[in-house]
Amino acid sequence: MSQSVLHLRAPALECVRIALIGLGSRGQKTLERYRYVDGVRFTALVDHSLEHLEEAQLILERSGRERVALATQDSQLALASDEVDLVLICTDWYSHATLACAAMEQGRHVALEVPAALTLEDCWRLVHTAERTQRHCFLLENCCYDPFHLEMLARVEAGDFGELKHAEGAYIHNLQGQDPTELPRDHQLYHWMGERYPFAGGNAYPTHGLGPMAQLLGIYRGDRFTSLYACASTPGLPLTQRHSTVLLQTERGRTALLQLDLHSPRPYSRLQSLVGTEGYMSKYPLPILQQRAWAQALMGEALLEELHARPRSPLASFVAEGDAKGVPNVMNYAMDARLIHCLREGLPLDISVYDAALWSAVIELSARSEQEQRPLSLPSFL
Repeated sequence: MSQSVLHLRAPALECVRIALIGLGSRGQKTLERYRYVDGVRFTALVDHSLEHLEEAQLILERSGRERVALATQDSQLALASDEVDLVLICTDWYSHATLACAAMEQGRHVALEVPAALTLEDCWRLVHTAERTQRHCFLLENCCYDPFHLEMLARVEAGDFGELKHAEGAYIHNLQGQDPTELPRDHQLYHWMGERYPFAGGNAYPTHGLGPMAQLLGIYRGDRFTSLYACASTPGLPLTQRHSTVLLQTERGRTALLQLDLHSPRPYSRLQSLVGTEGYMSKYPLPILQQRAWAQALMGEALLEELHARPRSPLASFVAEGDAKGVPNVMNYAMDARLIHCLREGLPLDISVYDAALWSAVIELSARSEQEQRPLSLPSFL
């Protein structure tokens, strides 16, 4: 019988040896940002392009790190290497689940870019493989390490919001109507919305909004999503010209709103809102915190200064480290440094394979709900 990996404590690693698969735009940025993370060493690089492999080696050299001996076009060589503890997967999203399962079967921990999978079948495959192998499968959802979100989470845990009622999350990002089928193959948007996308609708990119909401609502930590209903304002148009809205309900009766909008002139937003009986907090369009007992809300720069001056999140130290090191993106640094810290200390990870599967399952289920025009049940992967 398989054993749960929700609170998995794997043996501590003194130095985390990493194989990086996928050296396109996202993979190269990952290699760049890991220059700031202590306790790691890259031992394998994988990409189908020899040019990308050489570019990755140069990135290492420019940052004072050693070139990697195992630089290959064959991912199986890297997965089988005894010099690898963690596999970072930065390939196109159609290969995420297959590569992650293959890595866990070889005894490696996995951290993969979003989404973890596109289909329910692959979501279940990730869960069953992680449970059978007792390996970590971590989703690289950097929005779960946004300093603002971390402070919201700390206040939830302190009870500042009272009884939680509702959360909102989104990925609203104007891509100016670009058709990904007309973009160069190496363009960063190509793998998002190429012709291979298997569904006619739904929310194709849910995790930036859903991940933080799930953490705030304690999904798989005291509550769970039970159903969703999805609709689109322009269901017959391509993904880049659609507006997807998904409503979710939890076992404890809470609700969540999830949106995807890649087309309209709306300013960039992830909404990041939480409503409780005693408080409300939101990041977009203006940071705001309102407690029932307060006469006035704390908002804008005053709120951000308050959060920075007196952080309450237990992960605030990782944000402070990123600030001290002058990293370009503190959110990414907090995610990377926290992941490596947990692996080096043998601690459970903040994001489990169950989270990765659930947040990714919304892709297929929202497409089906939209098509069938009815609510659908959400499986409990745990």
